[in-house]
This record gives sequence, C-alpha cells and structure tokens, in this order.
Amino acid sequence: MDLANLTLTRREKQMLIELSQAARYPIVRFELHSSEEEELLSVALDAVRITETDDSMDLVKERGAALRRLADLGLVVLDYDVSVWGQGDYDVYYRSELYELFCHTAMEAAQKPGFLFNLAVLRKGRAHLTRTGVDALHLC
Repeated sequence: MDLANLTLTRREKQMLIELSQAARYPIVRFELHSSEEEELLSVALDAVRITETDDSMDLVKERGAALRRLADLGLVVLDYDVSVWGQGDYDVYYRSELYELFCHTAMEAAQKPGFLFNLAVLRKGRAHLTRTGVDALHLC
C-alpha cells in the first residue's frame, strides 16, 4: 500500500488515533438469530462503536463505515472471535438506546407468524491497528 498517497477522512484519522491510544477497543455487531433454524444469521449493524449510551444511529453508522474502510485498507483488524474481554468493556453497549431499540424491534418482529429472526444477539468484538495502520498513523 502506498501510504504517501493515502487519503483518510477526519473520522478515519480520529479512529486511528483512538485505536492507538486504547488498551482495548471494544466493538460489537448487532445480529439477528433464529431459535428455529440455528444456522440462520442476519447482521443488522456491523462494526458498531458506542461510547455514550445516547449515541445516535447516524453517529454509530458513521463510525462503522470508517472502521470498515480502515479494515478494507488493511489498517485495522475487526475481530469478532473474542473469547476474553475486560470487565465493563461492553457495559455501554448493553445500556445504549440503540441496543434497547434493536431488542424491542426483534421482539416485535418475533410476534409475526413465520418470522424466523427472533433473537437479538450482541456479538462482542474488538478492533486493533495493524502494522500498516501504525505506519499510517504517523502520517496523519
């Protein structure tokens, strides 16, 4: 990758800086599962980064788009196979207005006959810089 010609948005640069300063950078994915068909999965919202319980959907989507682009560029890894996490890392997600809305929406949909995606799941993950991401950070 030619880092000299890399153009990042203000949000992408901000996220690289945040990632470099964080001991852990928890992210989540809002998933819908089926209690009837175990293999069924639908991702409702990916690369979710919530820092305040009242973060807006627009802000969360903007952060998610930035994280996905940074991952596509090879600057960041988004890992959802996290088996160990720090106490309290995901508290803000569980308390957030967006997660509450997600759960309520899933519960309402589950009441419809034949609707398969009836379980709201918060898939825990983390983001971290790659070596290339560290190099790109020095150019910001």
